[in-house]
Amino acid sequence: MRLDNRQLSHFIEKIKLQPENMEMYRNQVRNLKEKLEKKISEDSSNGLRVTKYILAGSWKKHTILKPTGDNPIDIDLVLFVGGDENIHKDLTKLYDYIIDYLKDIYPQKDISKDVDAEGNTKSVTITFSGTGLQIDIVPVVPVADPVDYVWQPSRRGGKKYITSISKQLAFSVDKRKNNPSYTSIVRAIKWWKNYKELYPTDEEPGLSSFSIELIVAYLDEHLGIQENIEEGIIRVFQFLSAPTFPVITFKNSIKSVPTSFDTPIYIADNTNKENNVSRRMITTKWEEIVGEAEEAFDALNIAQAKNNEGDIIQEWKSVFGPTFNIK
Repeated sequence: MRLDNRQLSHFIEKIKLQPENMEMYRNQVRNLKEKLEKKISEDSSNGLRVTKYILAGSWKKHTILKPTGDNPIDIDLVLFVGGDENIHKDLTKLYDYIIDYLKDIYPQKDISKDVDAEGNTKSVTITFSGTGLQIDIVPVVPVADPVDYVWQPSRRGGKKYITSISKQLAFSVDKRKNNPSYTSIVRAIKWWKNYKELYPTDEEPGLSSFSIELIVAYLDEHLGIQENIEEGIIRVFQFLSAPTFPVITFKNSIKSVPTSFDTPIYIADNTNKENNVSRRMITTKWEEIVGEAEEAFDALNIAQAKNNEGDIIQEWKSVFGPTFNIK
């Protein structure tokens, strides 16, 4: 038996961040925005300075999930840094500036940084008490050409790349506008990824939320927009478990895919083909993802062949865990 969008909407509602819970996070975000706006307006420095900020990530793209033990609520805060056109060549100086800047705004707040084995900063995080909200700070440095592009340090440390935050967000808006089920399909696959522990960590690679967003978008562009949530979910699992995985790119993005790369898959950032969103993926982890996707594809096809609702729910729970329900 097939499940329709109305039935699956019950599951999607259960895994998304609930409006009544979102407000407490919004209050903390609102307070941070007010402090940033005040700091930016008062800063008259001739040297390094934050010129503007943008909230990004799943919060901004409307694909955020409710928090779980291993996956707290996190929001990307992009800080645009100007005043030194060569600052992207000195990431240590850039991160030191950002940390001092944030401590000036939040002197009592827990502002932590993650460093690699060589002592290079990989990420900076503000953690809010009470809610456990984590704000991941993403410093970027605007470039003159192409317009609307920036240098962004890699969160895994050491490297930097050119991308466009504004174009990434506009891309997400376009996908949501063209397919009312886009966010539901993305949320479901993200929940599967978390339930099966296929997400990336510092210790090993995994399937990132951004990769999932791009895969769903790629399928809509190349196979047609799929508004049926069940078919959209099954289509992703079929795609992930196929014998071959294509190089994923998007039109209107700059540069070209490198002629060679040493990762088992290549998912290009939708704004720059040189950026492989899955650049940390290794063969053994990808094989694990493929295996889980194949099992999920089989389970959901078996569910479609069954007529007993209890049996159908059990197949879906084998994919998405005990949270799954249609009532």
